[in-house]
Amino acid sequence: MPDKKLYFSHIRDSFSVASRARRLAGPAGLVEPIARIRDSVCAVLRIRKAADQSGLQPGQVNYEIGIVGTAWCIVPNRYLVTAFHVFNECKAREAADKFFVFTVPGNGPIAYHAPIIAFPIERPDVDMAIIEVSLPSGFPATIPSMSVTFDRLTDGEKVLTYAFPAPRINQGRVNTNGEWCGGDLFLKANANEGIVAGQFEYNSLITYELNVGWHHGESGGPIIRLKTGAAFSIMQRYRNIQTPLGIVAGPHQGNALSAIEGDLRVLGARII
Repeated sequence: MPDKKLYFSHIRDSFSVASRARRLAGPAGLVEPIARIRDSVCAVLRIRKAADQSGLQPGQVNYEIGIVGTAWCIVPNRYLVTAFHVFNECKAREAADKFFVFTVPGNGPIAYHAPIIAFPIERPDVDMAIIEVSLPSGFPATIPSMSVTFDRLTDGEKVLTYAFPAPRINQGRVNTNGEWCGGDLFLKANANEGIVAGQFEYNSLITYELNVGWHHGESGGPIIRLKTGAAFSIMQRYRNIQTPLGIVAGPHQGNALSAIEGDLRVLGARII
């Protein structure tokens, strides 16, 4: 078995999402739905060679490191869905950048990372992408898949979101090839609930609006139909609202997964 230090990082303990859900929703609320999907959701880390390489010793390289988004699994241990804009702030992905996913089993104290080896689907027009990961030999965790649905939801239906707000990275180790080798970061997922607050369709693309907010790092996370546990959209953006004091963030939005239905079917997603 390879040295586990190459693909896991210790994370400080924190309260569990399940205990938070019990306080919010009671015993019959969100505890079970969150437990079913949380290990399917991963954080996405980007490693980019810094523009400033001054003041370094021979052989040293300066890198920029950050959690840029969230992804969730559609084929176990292989394919995950995310938002296209997490790669490079809505611009085309930089070929030299390297990406890794982090899984945090049970939202517990240890995270395990695996490299993203391919980008089979990149759709800037609908802000969606599908990534492929490769788990190292002896990887001590699994990334289970989540169901998807292409059903049209109605206003007022209850939804669940689950994603990773971007943490501060206190320490990170990267080798000269730009590969993550461990570090210290507070990586904890966050669950939220709400409803479909509105929706519209333009050029056959369905966009849902939600009364659920999210933070930087959570883009790409799943929006789940609570009654079935299937993802129907992803966390993407918010609608700008004009006010007397200027533009402010309005309803949060996500496009329907039906926009990439053909790709999801071809890659083997579980559809209900």
